[in-house]
Amino acid sequence: MYVIVAFDVSEERVRGRLRRFLRTLGLSMVNRSVYAGVGGQSIVEKIRKKAGELIGERDSVFIILVQEQEYMRAVLCTKLDCKRVEDFFFDVF
Repeated sequence: MYVIVAFDVSEERVRGRLRRFLRTLGLSMVNRSVYAGVGGQSIVEKIRKKAGELIGERDSVFIILVQEQEYMRAVLCTKLDCKRVEDFFFDVF
């Protein structure tokens, strides 16, 4: 299973604390506000709890749990082309 977290947090201090927390759980940055890593429901619950403590009223954190096969079928597009995630090597473990 993979955990994907996307967030929209207004305060830089809170964003930094959330990013550090996600890294302590083994998640890697995919984009400035998107993290992904191997995990299960227990990781989702830890993120849910910590996000609830950190974020403000207008902030949001989107957490999704997906099977490895689904994650590998995701498509990553750059300026040059689009490829499936399975065609790239990412340090997400």
